[in-house]
Amino acid sequence: MMRERAVLLRLALLGSVAMGGCSSASKETIAPPQTTEMDAETLRKLQHEIEEYVELRRSALKQIPPIDARSTPAEIEAHQKALTGAIMAYRKGAKRGDIFKPEVEAAIRRTLHREFASAQGPELLKDIKQGNPKVEGNPTPRDPSKEVKPPVTIAVNALYPDSAPFSSVPPSLLLKLPLLPEQVRYRFIGRALILRDTEANVILDYIPDVVPDPSIPR
Repeated sequence: MMRERAVLLRLALLGSVAMGGCSSASKETIAPPQTTEMDAETLRKLQHEIEEYVELRRSALKQIPPIDARSTPAEIEAHQKALTGAIMAYRKGAKRGDIFKPEVEAAIRRTLHREFASAQGPELLKDIKQGNPKVEGNPTPRDPSKEVKPPVTIAVNALYPDSAPFSSVPPSLLLKLPLLPEQVRYRFIGRALILRDTEANVILDYIPDVVPDPSIPR
């Protein structure tokens, strides 16, 4: 698990170098897919907040030492930690709903409620449990049959622990939600949907209690 995450982190951080050189956000990357059911004004508000975050992120990248293909694992790790700290500092005072504004949250809740209530709902819930840090943990080195669940705090500007697993987000659900740029991704923690920076491991915003499964801890 940790080796795989290290490889993914290296690829993601190297990707950020290229993205950091862009002069403006690519609006095409967060255009809605055909199946997204969100009115244009609500979608525009979400796009605006995501684009604002991407610009803030670029500013944060300019304040830390860059990395390239020759960077060592230690340099990449230091870069990631510096990016995490810079983003947290830039977003000091951020609160729930800054990105998922009330009308955006309401639209996402309607979409997820409809999908979970559909015939595919049970399979979606099963998929969401895979890697969900409130459900699954990491095998202990001494006894692989036992798992340790790293504590994950669901809060804006909180750090998503490197040791915590990542939940599965079923592709059919992603097709119903607005597309995101590569810097951010949807994930599930317990019953909450979060928006996470893919490299800095910072929780940017979240919507609580969107998963209707009482067997999943909050």
